[in-house]
Amino acid sequence: MCPECEGLGVAVGLDLDRLLDRRRSLNGGAILHPDVKVGKWVWKTSAQSGFFDNDKPLEQYSEDELRTLLYGAGGQKVAFADFNLTSLGLAERLTQKDAASLSGRNRQVFEQFTTTRPCPLCHGARLNQAVLGSRIGGRNIAELSDLEVGDLIPFLNGRPLDQATRRVADGLTGRLAHMVDIGLGYLSLGRGTATLSGGESQRLKLIRHQGNSLTDMLYILDEPSVGLHARDVARLTGLLRQLRDKGNTVLVVEHDPDVIAIADHIVDLGPGAGTHGGEVVFEGGYEALRRADTLTGRFLSQHLPVKEHVRRPTGWMTVEHARLHNLKDVTVRIPTGVFTVVTGVAGSGKSTLINGVFLARHPDAVVIDQSRIGTNVRSTPATYTGIMDELRRAFAKANGVNASLFSFNSEGSCPNCGGLGMVYTDLAFMEGVTSPCEVCGGQRYRPEVLAYTLQGHQRCARPDRRGAARVGQVPLVQPALTVGYSPRLPGEGLDERTILASPLVVTVAASGRSKR
Repeated sequence: MCPECEGLGVAVGLDLDRLLDRRRSLNGGAILHPDVKVGKWVWKTSAQSGFFDNDKPLEQYSEDELRTLLYGAGGQKVAFADFNLTSLGLAERLTQKDAASLSGRNRQVFEQFTTTRPCPLCHGARLNQAVLGSRIGGRNIAELSDLEVGDLIPFLNGRPLDQATRRVADGLTGRLAHMVDIGLGYLSLGRGTATLSGGESQRLKLIRHQGNSLTDMLYILDEPSVGLHARDVARLTGLLRQLRDKGNTVLVVEHDPDVIAIADHIVDLGPGAGTHGGEVVFEGGYEALRRADTLTGRFLSQHLPVKEHVRRPTGWMTVEHARLHNLKDVTVRIPTGVFTVVTGVAGSGKSTLINGVFLARHPDAVVIDQSRIGTNVRSTPATYTGIMDELRRAFAKANGVNASLFSFNSEGSCPNCGGLGMVYTDLAFMEGVTSPCEVCGGQRYRPEVLAYTLQGHQRCARPDRRGAARVGQVPLVQPALTVGYSPRLPGEGLDERTILASPLVVTVAASGRSKR
C-alpha cells in the first residue's frame, strides 16, 4: 500500500479559495465551510486554541499562523474548558474522510471545498515503490492491471514461465477468457468497482462462479441481461448454459426474450402487477408460452411495425473532439426536439460520450438513471413526486383544517411510531426487530386524522391505496405502485420510473388538469 495516499490512489486537498474568505477574521466567519461556522465545535478547536487573534483578518496572518490554521501545531495538545485535544488543522479535519463513504449532503459539501488529484508518490497506482519496482516483461503490476483484459491475455500467454508459474498464469487467463466471452474484455483489472454499472457487476459475479468446480449448486440471478447489447446477451446465455451443464440449478428472474428462450422451464406470474398479480399463470416451455394467453405470451409472439415517419429535429447540439476514456476524437450531433437513442455493444463508449462528455457541456440536463431516489425511511413516491402536497391541501380544504394535520412528518403523525408506520426494537447484542406499529397499524397517522374523508375515502393517502395519475389517457405512475411505497424496499426499475413521473406530475398539477 502506498504510504502517501493509503492505497486510495488519489490525494485530497483543500480548495483554499473556496474554503477561506481572507478578508474576514475567525470571529467574522472567515471559514466558509458549513461545518466550521462561527460557534460550531470544529470552529472552536481553532478559535479557542490560543494560537490566533480571532479578530485579525486572515489576509494579515503570517505564513506560520496560516500553516498552523491549516495543518495544526505538530501534534501539540490544546487545553479547553474540561479536556485536552490534539491540535489538528483544517486540512486534516476536513479531508480525512473518503468521498465514496459519504452520501447526500455531506458528499456535496466535501466535494465543494476539496480538490482531488492523482497521488504524487504512486501516481494513482495505490502501491508502494518496492512493489512498483518489480517487473515482468518490463511492466509492473499496476501497468498490467491497467491493460484491458483483451490485451492482458496475449501478454500472459507470451511469457516464458516455469511449470509452476505457468499453472498460475493458465488459471488466470482462463478467468480472463470468461470475461471476454461475456463481453467484459474492455475492462481493466484495476478499474474501481464503484465505476461499474449494475450489469457489469452482476456479470463479474457470474464469472467468479464460472470457474467453480462445485456441482449441484443453486444459483439465482436477477436480471443479468440488464443494459446488455444483443450480441452480449448471446454470450451471457452461453455462460448460463455452461453453469447449468456442470450439474447446477440456475434460476433467473428475467424479461429478455433471448434469455427466456433458452430456459428448460418457465414460470410466468401475473396476470397483472401489484394486487392484480401474485398468481402463476403459466408453467412450461418457451414455445408453449408463446401460445399461452398471458401478457408475456402475447408480447413474445407480437411483432411491432417499423416506424415509417419520424419527427424533424428543431435544432442540433454538437459534441466535438471527444477523447475521454476510449473515445477516439469523436464528433457527433444530437438533434433536439426528438427522441434519440445512443446504442452500441457494452464498452463501446455510450455512457462515456453522453454521461461523461455531453452532460459536462450541458449541465442543466435532467439526468434520470438507475440510482436510488433516496434511502430516507420516510420517503415515498407521493412525497417525491409532489402528489402528497396536493393530497394534503385537498383533504384540508374539504374538512376545513390545517394541511399539516395530514402529514405523517408533522402534526398528523402517530404518537407511537412518530409517523414511520413501524417500531424498531433494539435487542442489544442481537439484531434489532422492526414490526408494524400497533397503534396506527402501519398507516403512520393519528386515528383522528384517518377519520377525515375526501370523496368518500376515509383515510388520508393511505399507504395501501393504489391509483394512477394521468395526462389524458396516459398513466404516469404504475397503478400497481402505492403512493406510500417505501423507496427502501426492493423494486426493479421503480425508482427510475418514479423519477421520470415526477416532473410530469408537477406539470399536470400546475396546469390544473390533476383535478378530478
